[in-house]
Amino acid sequence: MKTLVLAVLMLFGSTAYADSLTFNGPTANGVNGPYTMSLNGGPATPMICFSDANYIQGGESWNVQAYNINQVGPLMDQFPGSTAQYNELGYLANELFANPGNADLQQALWFVLGAGGTGNSDYTAAVNYVNNNPNYMTSDVFYIPTGPNLPTVNGTTPQPFISQVPEPSTLVLLGGGLLGLIGLSFKKATA
Repeated sequence: MKTLVLAVLMLFGSTAYADSLTFNGPTANGVNGPYTMSLNGGPATPMICFSDANYIQGGESWNVQAYNINQVGPLMDQFPGSTAQYNELGYLANELFANPGNADLQQALWFVLGAGGTGNSDYTAAVNYVNNNPNYMTSDVFYIPTGPNLPTVNGTTPQPFISQVPEPSTLVLLGGGLLGLIGLSFKKATA
């Protein structure tokens, strides 16, 4: 029982912060996301860049700091933006995850913080959505390059990336399963 409780605490007590991000190689969609990345040497994870002014190359790794929407702000001096702008990035990234390789969505993502791209109809749709839904908060995680000795390609530091987190229904399912395991362990312990 103690082991199961400890495992649950470790699962929910861990942070979403990363140490190292690795670009696994070219995307299937040219410069349009999602890219295939590895976080801390883990499995391949689709992520979307939001700066066309920064570059990376295959196999390159760098340190990152993870931020959620409640943490964006002054600490992100390399890619400053308002909470509304980061919500726009999250909205556009979710659209691009659903439509991989869509050049218009990628251009709109790059435009949000003024790091390239074009202010097209997808950008306008994101701004309108965020403005018309004041309670909208993206659940995506933003990975910002940080620390000394960042690699440079074409004289720039690595790109920042956005990753999706599991849907709330997935977390509810996981939580239900864990509660079931705890109940079974408790039942066996009292029998």
